[in-house]
Amino acid sequence: MRRVLVAGGTILMLMAATPASAQPASGNAKPRIVTATASVGPERSVTVTVVGRDRDDVVRGAEIVWGEAEPALGESACEVSSRRAERRQRGKRARFELTHAYAAPGHYTITVQGLSGGCGKRAQQRSAARTLTVHVD
Repeated sequence: MRRVLVAGGTILMLMAATPASAQPASGNAKPRIVTATASVGPERSVTVTVVGRDRDDVVRGAEIVWGEAEPALGESACEVSSRRAERRQRGKRARFELTHAYAAPGHYTITVQGLSGGCGKRAQQRSAARTLTVHVD
């Protein structure tokens, strides 16, 4: 899991929609985003910190759309571990930090989703999207 630290950033506004249902019809709970924050750093860089949780699986990644023509960026952590270690991680919070530098100043709308499952064991699932609005100078 990659961690990026930014000092002196400003936390900006978070607008989030609550998912209508945290559990799909199949009985396997979807991941949910517990928190999502954005901080502005030097040279128009923005770091988004996402904390996700899936009550019956392991949150393995985050996907982010930065609000400009760039493609979505994802971060995931599929580790080789024992079944016992995997069971201990189910239901725990996972934290991801992703950073992007914008080419021009302005207001941007960022969309993030948490990912759970996958890695050949269970079908991958996505959380409901969260939206952050940032302004960079």
